[in-house]
Amino acid sequence: MRISPAERVELKKLPIKGYCDWKGIPYNQNSASEIRMVDHDSLVVRPKLNQFVWNSTGIKGDLVDFIHFYELKKTEGDSKGPAIKNQLAYARYVKGEHIDLDKLNEAGNISRQKFSYDKVFRTKETNIAKNYLVNERQLNENFVNNLFKQGLIAQGSRYRENDVMQPNSVIFPWRNVSGEVVGGDRQGTQKDFVHHKKRGTTKQVLGGSDTSTGFNLAFGTGDKTLVLFESPVDLLSYAQQNHQDMVKNNATLLSISGTDAKRGAKYLNEAIAKNNAPINKIVVAFDNDKAGFKAADFYDRFQFKNPVTGEKIAAERQIPVKGKDWNDQLKSGISGFRSLTMSENSKRLSALEQVTVLDGQQSPFEDTRATHLSAEKPREYEKETKPKTKSQRRKDNLAKNKVIIQSAIAQVTRYQTDPKSLQKLLDFTATGLDYSARNSMLIHLQRPEATLVKGYKQWAADGIQVNKGETGVKIFGAPVSLKTIVDSNGERTYWRDATPEQKQLTDSKKMEVQTIKHFPIQTVFDVRQTDATAAQLPELLPNRPIDLKTDHSPKHLDNAYQTLVKYAEKMKISVIDKGVDDQLAKKPLTWQGQPKGAIMQSKVDPSKRAIYLRSDLTPTDKIHTLSHELGHAKLHDIRRGEQWPTAVKETQAELTGYTISKSLGIEPGENSVRYIEGWSKQLNTFESQDAGRILREALQASTDVTQYLSDNLSKGEQKAVKTTKLIKPDQSAVVEENYQAFNQTNQKAQTNQKSLKR
Repeated sequence: MRISPAERVELKKLPIKGYCDWKGIPYNQNSASEIRMVDHDSLVVRPKLNQFVWNSTGIKGDLVDFIHFYELKKTEGDSKGPAIKNQLAYARYVKGEHIDLDKLNEAGNISRQKFSYDKVFRTKETNIAKNYLVNERQLNENFVNNLFKQGLIAQGSRYRENDVMQPNSVIFPWRNVSGEVVGGDRQGTQKDFVHHKKRGTTKQVLGGSDTSTGFNLAFGTGDKTLVLFESPVDLLSYAQQNHQDMVKNNATLLSISGTDAKRGAKYLNEAIAKNNAPINKIVVAFDNDKAGFKAADFYDRFQFKNPVTGEKIAAERQIPVKGKDWNDQLKSGISGFRSLTMSENSKRLSALEQVTVLDGQQSPFEDTRATHLSAEKPREYEKETKPKTKSQRRKDNLAKNKVIIQSAIAQVTRYQTDPKSLQKLLDFTATGLDYSARNSMLIHLQRPEATLVKGYKQWAADGIQVNKGETGVKIFGAPVSLKTIVDSNGERTYWRDATPEQKQLTDSKKMEVQTIKHFPIQTVFDVRQTDATAAQLPELLPNRPIDLKTDHSPKHLDNAYQTLVKYAEKMKISVIDKGVDDQLAKKPLTWQGQPKGAIMQSKVDPSKRAIYLRSDLTPTDKIHTLSHELGHAKLHDIRRGEQWPTAVKETQAELTGYTISKSLGIEPGENSVRYIEGWSKQLNTFESQDAGRILREALQASTDVTQYLSDNLSKGEQKAVKTTKLIKPDQSAVVEENYQAFNQTNQKAQTNQKSLKR
């Protein structure tokens, strides 16, 4: 059958994802940008590019390559003829369905699926799952029994997949740092090479799982060391072999179900932010293969610092002594591990990649246009079309993004001359979106009409697609500490961009290595730039702690006020709203007359501070006045020796008070525009750089308070204090005599434990 050029173009559009759906090939989709095959999780398809890459083999290509290498090569030999026949069969199916190929090839929306562990069907019996773990995976029977007994693993019910009823599976629930089950892995227990190829069993991430965590177990307090694995079975195999060391190191073991190393960093940040965990070490225990070394390299490029202890978090690479992964080693009867520095991991990766190049395999998704140039083309043309390296593209993008950021910051005068722009900025900050003051300004300087802003992947996770061709807004991401090489001329090179020769020079101390704080530039999009519907908006918008514009419940008003009082007490400031009217009457008059409140600070002992409020204030007046004084408290501590004039301090306090009140639904009313005009004029008396700093300080102060309100109030009601704790049992050792101590430790942990948070 001869295919015309036009037909060939149409065939190129056939989507790999659609072919998988047609053939019933199982895959996991956790984002809009990629899907992963269930039985080969290193095989990634990118629907938008309509390309695939098999990371563990270096193979990549289009649909024909996918069919050839994934489905047919073992049975059909090297010829791609059968793959093309399959492609044509799929094309006939699509044509029969009258499907638009261009639309088929687009990355579709992902409907957001909220995870519920109650909806994961499990059985009371454990015999099938236990048999798989003990006999197939060679885990210790007592160890496995304890895991089931404590609910750390479960046996799943039978389920249908690919029109085939699958036997009971092992369920590995994912707990976040608060101990809540927010996802899970499903591991099949019966070999089925027809449907699951080389692995032979199902291996899935349950739909809707929160990928900021994974299956995890804690030893001792579990708050000093974080050990990362590619799968739950590897985690358990390692735990069984190294139980005593894990207890000694107070370690938490985390499976990220794949090789997305950033997930480990997310869990680390959550643990520190929510539990003040004094983590001081990360151990990357990924597989002993190219994919494992490549994923671990993430922790070589970045330097982590624990803000709780102020210490650097050391990173170490561990690989099994025998076999590719920890379960291979366990089944071989050998224990132990090889420990590598992250620099040694990087060198090993370079060596493995060099072997790949020598074998004629190209890097995943690398632009290969230059290899297809005709030999008749002049040499100059080859130079012009030679693709840039990843490092060059990164530098070019960084330079462009910096220009955009600098251009936006230069427009800060807008807030000094346009009160409406200032009001929009304050209202946006009051919505409760989790953006820093600097990013709130950057968003509005680039897109003044913005209301609800998220990144591309965040929108996709909500089942919403950014419209094609939209230009995003550039903001700063969370800071990371980057390893940087400094040469004799003072030139800096990020470790990720350094050559092997440069890295080797650092080992011999001939080049200096420094750690610098880096704010990566990220892109976000406003809701107007997406296909979000009106029906979706209520769920997307952040919940206000209370809307006092419509909710006049005395109880809710008092709850809002008392929550602000608690925030003041957290700052070690007393709030006194009775018996201080006479003292306030002695204060100088304001433009509103007698002061409604004031913050008092001892000059002899500046640590002694109190906020006085008049006793005759209405409930909403009390809230607004307390918000204003909290602005002073956060910004104008006399211990800082702040040089801002009194008028500026009052302006900052008013900006803070307005934003806090607005977050609670209190509208300043008809006078608000007049007030804001006055604040704008006050800002206009300063250089734009100082005006920007004044604004940022006020907005950051208000953001800190509004986040506290959001965390402690819900629809006017004070939130109950969470008491859920993450079970952190010491896991079973291999030797029999440790089991009794293991059980005693677990019983104690269930009554008196400390949760490790993200």
